[in-house]
Amino acid sequence: MSLTAGVRAAWLLPACLVIAALASGMLVVVGPPLDGPISLPLTAPVLLAAAVAARVLPSRIGAGIALLAVAIAVAAAITALSTEPDGARTAIVLGIRVIQFAALGVAAFAGVRQLITRWPDTDRPSRDWTRPAQIVGLLCMCGIGAELLTAYSDNTGDPGAVAFALVFFGALYGAPALVARDLVRRLGWGWPSLLLVFAALGTAQACLIDQSMFSVDYQGYEGWEEMRQGTLIPALGISASNAYNFVTGHVIYSFAAPVALAEAWAPQRARKPWLGPIGTVVAVLAYGGAAAMILSDPESRSGTPAQLLVSAGIVAAFIVAATLVGRRRSSKAHVITKTAGRLPLWPVFAVALLAGLIPSFGTESWGGVLMSAAVTGGFGIAILVVARTWGWSLRHSATVAFAFLLGRGALAFTYFPLLGDVAPVPKYAHNTVMILAVIAAGWLAFRRPTRTTR
Repeated sequence: MSLTAGVRAAWLLPACLVIAALASGMLVVVGPPLDGPISLPLTAPVLLAAAVAARVLPSRIGAGIALLAVAIAVAAAITALSTEPDGARTAIVLGIRVIQFAALGVAAFAGVRQLITRWPDTDRPSRDWTRPAQIVGLLCMCGIGAELLTAYSDNTGDPGAVAFALVFFGALYGAPALVARDLVRRLGWGWPSLLLVFAALGTAQACLIDQSMFSVDYQGYEGWEEMRQGTLIPALGISASNAYNFVTGHVIYSFAAPVALAEAWAPQRARKPWLGPIGTVVAVLAYGGAAAMILSDPESRSGTPAQLLVSAGIVAAFIVAATLVGRRRSSKAHVITKTAGRLPLWPVFAVALLAGLIPSFGTESWGGVLMSAAVTGGFGIAILVVARTWGWSLRHSATVAFAFLLGRGALAFTYFPLLGDVAPVPKYAHNTVMILAVIAAGWLAFRRPTRTTR
């Protein structure tokens, strides 16, 4: 067995485990209806944990854990097939089952191959295990920042449902964030271009994927219609308040804040791409699969053809703007700063915290929307000015991200979910776990000084 073949197996094994885990999660949504809320099957987190182990642990140990996880997943899948009613075996379910078993089969082959591969001198070529951990951390933070931190849904406080949501929203938000970040970094563009790409993704999510922008009563959330009516624009069929909240919320909490924190975890990779060809393909497939699952829900098909066409045009406009801004930046010489920046972090944190909290206290009226937009826009302009005139580093970007996420997590303690009936104990336990996750991410970002490119 050649060393090159072993290296290929080492990449193939975790990729197949991730695909099988995603297939297990998708079957919960597209399979037969459940009596209770959607929760993640045990096989999905087992396979994801095994994928991490296969990449981080020594070769034979990781392969052994992966093969054990494959055996558990195959047994669970066979059991599910034997008890599945005939009416539930639709073409989509059968297709996902085929993908699931194919991925498990290839993972078993790669695991066995990795077990029998002989590595020279050491059990495995040396590798930086922090990169896959950084990627997984970003996927989780995107899911937390986008959905779980606010604790507004009926999955609040349900460990199984939260585990499913973490995987699903990691694919829906974390995967495109990874791909967009890698593309921007490979092209040598900066944060302005990356934010414009994130704006395109946020618009696509709210207008083309879940189409909540156009929904009159999305998923039955409490107060949705009242919130929409306050700033409704009849000619467009959208609410100005929703347009601000959805797009800006996705840009900041679903994408930008998690990426800023994750880059500060490993400053040496902050301007480098993180995904290889296989990782990029897996991320694109994960995003496409998660988006397709949402589109399969009738609640997510509320936009008219004209609204969808205009939305697609806005997404394209954001991409064009990102390209123009990025090319302009690439044509200029980069300025290198060898310090962490002259501007203290605490003033940045305080101003960012206020900028994140003030829009939350605005009313669902035109005055509230204008105030929120002015605060957010003014803060963004202030960052651009400060970054050009003062020393600005990864730690400053991470400080802004941490402040926004911390403020959102703190506000979640002040209300109960807008859907379902959640008891106080699991609700506050959920809030505590999520805000602790944000604090842990902040600690990783600030645990040591950084040197970065301005």
